[in-house]
Order: sequence, then C-alpha cells, then structure tokens
Amino acid sequence: MRVRIRKAVALVVAVAIVLALLFSLLAVFRDTAGAHAEMRRSAPRPGQAVGGFLDRVEMEFREPIGPHELNGVALQYPDGTLTLTEIEVDGHLVRGRFDPLAEPGRYKVIWELLDQSDGDWATEEWEFAYDPSAAPAEWLPESAAEGSGGGGISGTTVALVAIISAAVVLVALLFWPRHRAARSTKQRR
Repeated sequence: MRVRIRKAVALVVAVAIVLALLFSLLAVFRDTAGAHAEMRRSAPRPGQAVGGFLDRVEMEFREPIGPHELNGVALQYPDGTLTLTEIEVDGHLVRGRFDPLAEPGRYKVIWELLDQSDGDWATEEWEFAYDPSAAPAEWLPESAAEGSGGGGISGTTVALVAIISAAVVLVALLFWPRHRAARSTKQRR
C-alpha cells in the first residue's frame, strides 16, 4: 500500500514539474516575442511638464536600435501639426531634434524604430507638456547609449532557473531513496 501511495505522489509531482516547466518556457517565449524596442526611459518623461530651452526628446530603449533610413521620431504640436524630427541613433539611445519650443501646451512624441536585436519594427507614442515656467528637462546621460542594464537577467529567467533547480532536487529526492533501497536489497541477497 505504501509503495502505491509513493508511486502516486511521485507521478503527481512529476506531472506538476513538467507543467511548471512548460508554463515557464511559455512565459519566457512570450516575453521575448513581445520585446520589440521597449522604451526604458525618456527626457522629457511621459506626462511630465517641462520648461526652459527644449529642442529635443531623448529615449533609451531596452534593446539597441538599428540604424535605418526609415527610423522616425515625429513631434505633434498642440494645434495638431506634425513634424518629423532630425533623428540620431546611438545604440540604445535615440534623439529627435526639432526647433526650440515656444508655445505652451501638450506635445505628442510618435516613434517608429527598427529593433536591432530582432529586426522588427516597433512604434509607440507618448505625451509631455511644455510650460516655459516649469523646470527644464533632465537629459539622459551619454551612457544611455550602452543601455542601463536592460540586457541583464530577466525576472522570468531567474524564475525558470529556480523552477528547473527545484525540479531536479525534487526528482532526486523522490527517486534516490528507491535506488538506495534496491541496492541494499540486492546486497542482502
């Protein structure tokens, strides 16, 4: 009877381990498949009100941006007019330069860029407010071109490694005593 219970528990644990590994792999592939040119930070920041001399937007991306003639960053003015910026791509850092702002209001930044890591195009938009009396934007450091650690180990990868390690330990604990008992029974005979 104890052997049947032990086998049933081992089977349930093995199935749970396999399912956990499958779900972990699905999560990893889902995260990597959806990681097209994700913006980490920008200057000005989305929703921020900035003042002073403002003649550019800067964006740092999780992945390096590939240089391409069709990369684009546009600025939409409060009156709805849209202008393409002069774009600079430097690794993870993208700058869109335009004539200095003079009119207060909400501005929209629209970008479409080539993700160098997977060759896919990504696009997004965000807004900031220009108020001449507000504090000036804090520009991104030059080191943003190398990225700020976004290429490191993701939380999903850490979880996957932990699950695989736990699975190996559980399998060893479940099946190791069985092999020791079988060996000691053979030695007694």
